[in-house]
Amino acid sequence: MLSTRLRTDYNQRIMELITLKIFNTEIEAEMLKVFLETNGVEAYVFGNIMANTFNLFNNTSEGVQLKVSENDFEKANELVIEFYNRES
Repeated sequence: MLSTRLRTDYNQRIMELITLKIFNTEIEAEMLKVFLETNGVEAYVFGNIMANTFNLFNNTSEGVQLKVSENDFEKANELVIEFYNRES
């Protein structure tokens, strides 16, 4: 599980971010990010410059990572299932 620490407010509180899903393109990550945030889960996109600059199918690239707070991870997983089920 990939994680990132992020300062979230002026009091320098640190929140642990967990990678929810890795995408090949930024647009895919942004679509799910909007869905999550519409449903009350704050989400962050990382790695978009590298994924858009280099070959997307290169195994050395980490792709575009969509991350959420460790506290929201379970709810975010449920929303991911809902997001992909509604597209079928």
